[in-house]
Amino acid sequence: MAADDGTNRGAARPGSGPAVWLFWSAVWLALVFVGAKLAYLAARRDLGTADSGADLLSLAAITYRDVVFVIGAWAIARAAMAALRLSRIASGAVAVLFAAFAAIVSLYAIASVIAFGILGGFLTYSLLQLIGSVRMIESSVGAYLTRRVAAALVGGPLLYLAAVAASVRVRARVRAPARLGRLAPALALAWIIVGQRTFVAEWATHYDWRIADNAPWILGSTWFQAMTTGERPVRLTDQFDAADLADFEPIGQRTAVPLAAPAARRRAAPPRAAPRPPNVILFVLESVALRLTSFGGRYDATPVLKSEAARALVDRSSNSLAAILLSVYPRLDFRDFTEEYPRVERTSLASAFRGRGYRTAFLTPSDLSWAGWNAFLHTRGFDEVRDYQALRCSEDISSWGVEDRCMVDALVEFVAREPGRPFFAMGWTQQTHHPYEPSPGVPMLDLVRDREPVPDDYDLQRYLNVLHETDRQLARVFEAVRGAGIADDTIVIVVGDHGQAFGYPHDSYLQGRTLYEEDVHVPLVIWWPRRYRVETHAPVIGGHVDLAPTIAELAGLPPAPDWKGRSLLDPAHPPRAYFYVAQDEFKLGIRESEWKYIYDLRAGTDELFNLARDPDERTPLEGEEARAARLRQRLAAWAEANRRQYDVSAKQ
Repeated sequence: MAADDGTNRGAARPGSGPAVWLFWSAVWLALVFVGAKLAYLAARRDLGTADSGADLLSLAAITYRDVVFVIGAWAIARAAMAALRLSRIASGAVAVLFAAFAAIVSLYAIASVIAFGILGGFLTYSLLQLIGSVRMIESSVGAYLTRRVAAALVGGPLLYLAAVAASVRVRARVRAPARLGRLAPALALAWIIVGQRTFVAEWATHYDWRIADNAPWILGSTWFQAMTTGERPVRLTDQFDAADLADFEPIGQRTAVPLAAPAARRRAAPPRAAPRPPNVILFVLESVALRLTSFGGRYDATPVLKSEAARALVDRSSNSLAAILLSVYPRLDFRDFTEEYPRVERTSLASAFRGRGYRTAFLTPSDLSWAGWNAFLHTRGFDEVRDYQALRCSEDISSWGVEDRCMVDALVEFVAREPGRPFFAMGWTQQTHHPYEPSPGVPMLDLVRDREPVPDDYDLQRYLNVLHETDRQLARVFEAVRGAGIADDTIVIVVGDHGQAFGYPHDSYLQGRTLYEEDVHVPLVIWWPRRYRVETHAPVIGGHVDLAPTIAELAGLPPAPDWKGRSLLDPAHPPRAYFYVAQDEFKLGIRESEWKYIYDLRAGTDELFNLARDPDERTPLEGEEARAARLRQRLAAWAEANRRQYDVSAKQ
């Protein structure tokens, strides 16, 4: 971009011609893009706590495409002016049209950054079509339309036009050196180069990397693609059976199923003493998919759990803290439940145990300040909540905290306390979270070998070794329980919170980015020697919302009326699990028996797999439109039930 005094010689005041209006319209449009994303960065974290140079690089990384978009739009308008250079009126019309276009785009730039926090990405043509038919999205968008946001949306374009007019007026009165006209394109080029390099080096793996997209281009290109190809996106229909909503009813509202009358007894059984209430230890393994374990998986990373599974129920579970503790489906948006609703009034599994006289604890070697976990957990019925600051048995091994060993130390000590009183303890590991930092002094094993053609075998090797070490530490808990003579009176549950991907069998890395099995199929082991003398496999399909009712049934507690899940031990448990991802993508998914259906709200596409025949989900099925439509109806029912739940009671 270069400023000039007009498109041709004439009587116009120097610095006030159509080209100057065009120039400043483009400059201020670029500044609106940059300013909107600067506000996003400021809301995402406290910029004052980081190095200002790094902040500037991050800003360049997420706005360089916006600058390219502005330069492209300016170049088209400038070329039109050049073609019409003999007509000052026509050139002026181009400048006016560009300013009007830029004002609309500036409004969309502000709105799109606000929407990014809701949708995890910018609007596509398919997602825009859905907003009218999926009220779940509509209500989520409406929740963000505060007075401040409305003022920004209304005032933004007006301020933009005022800034353009003021800049042109100043330019007309101040004769700037010619070299200043070349400064803008030089700065823009430098910004693009630095931003692109920073994005590739640092931002491409961020969970919110899509903020670097240019919102108008995403919407326009997806619309153009739909129009030129003639294809219409798959629609998430609102038409579903009313009975489909039963999957999401709280326990207290479900229709009771009458029990069959017991058969007559020939002889009364002698009275038996009531068994001691069982202790419960619930381990949540951070970022552990079933395929990465030794039981049901492909790597020798969890030999202890594989051995202990000989006295356990081994189940299948889908993709955490709120779902596990409160038996509630999180809101189908892009915010963390624990941060959005830290004090929501729902029955916690820990509260249910403490109400029965149990002592309770939540232990993690991680940092509970993340995503509002600290505030959330301190209102959930735990006598003690301790993170890495209280469990420091070593130096921090990463920004996430200390070794999992420190949590196990505290848990073993907790088990030994007050031997006559039952306990409920929940431990959440952290070492298997990226960057998979090994424990100091622990030798590395070759656990990858040639089992799978994994592209990221370096990180996978580190990850498996960390998982192997966490597994070794868990052995100390089983030893402590046996050593205290309470093995038959203790239930140990081990479950993953979500999976982890290393580029195989799909081109996905880290966590929470897809709904394929490596991301959502997590292990579940229920160890209780009193009940399970041999390894038992349950064919039931369930999710994290089912854990609280399952654990309560095992321990002899009544389920809370507001829990949404169903016990996995219930023969009437439906063969379904629901899951979603709201990070790089916005997808809903359902598993029903061997069938798995994934619906992409942003792209308007879907995939259907038969996991019995295609466990790695390599080939989406065709010719099963009726089955896909039925599963899509169930997802529509989930979206509607979720909307109703959070419209009415989430903030009570």
